[in-house]
Amino acid sequence: MGTKNEKVLLLTILIVSGVIALSAGSGVYMLQKKAGELEAENMVLNSRVATAQTKLAKLPALRAEREKSQSRLEVAESILPSQEEIENLVDSLSEFASRSGIIIAKSAPVRQGAYSGVRGAVKKFEEADFNLDIYGDFFQFVEFVNMLENYKRFIRVDGFSVNTGRNEDEALDINVQFATFTYVSSATTKGGR
Repeated sequence: MGTKNEKVLLLTILIVSGVIALSAGSGVYMLQKKAGELEAENMVLNSRVATAQTKLAKLPALRAEREKSQSRLEVAESILPSQEEIENLVDSLSEFASRSGIIIAKSAPVRQGAYSGVRGAVKKFEEADFNLDIYGDFFQFVEFVNMLENYKRFIRVDGFSVNTGRNEDEALDINVQFATFTYVSSATTKGGR
C-alpha cells in the first residue's frame, strides 16, 4: 500500500473529483432546466408569431372590406337628408301634395332620436319620425306615397291607416307615418346637440 501522504493525496483527489463531478452534474442539470424553460418560451413565441402571421394574411381582405364599407357609407350619407333638408321637408311635402292632389290636414314631427353608431364609429345618425293627416282618394294617396318613397333622399314609410268616407264621393281620411335619417358627426353632438 502506499504511504500516508499518497493515501491523503488519493483521498483529496477523489474528494475534489467528486466535488467537480457534482458541480458539473448540477451545472448540466441547471442548463437542461434553463434549456427546457427557453424551449417552452420559444414555443409560446412561435405560437404568437403564427397567430400574427395568420392575422397579417387576413389584412388585405379586411382592408378591401373596409374600403367597400366606406363606399357604402358614403352612398348612404349621400341619400340621407341633411338636418336643413329635414327642416325644409314640409316644403317638399307641400309640393308632393299639390302634385298628387291630396290635402294635408296636419303635419307634425313625432320625435327625433339619436342612435349611436357601431363601436369605434366616428359618426352616428338621427331618426326623424313624422305623422301626417291627409285627405284624398286612393289614387292620389298612392301617388303621394310613391313620391315620398322615390324622393331623392331616403324616406321610409312606416305605416298608414285609412278611414273611408260615408259615401263613395267623400275623400279618404288617411294617416301616414314616415321617417328619415341624417348623419351627425360626433363632434357636433358633443358640442351642444
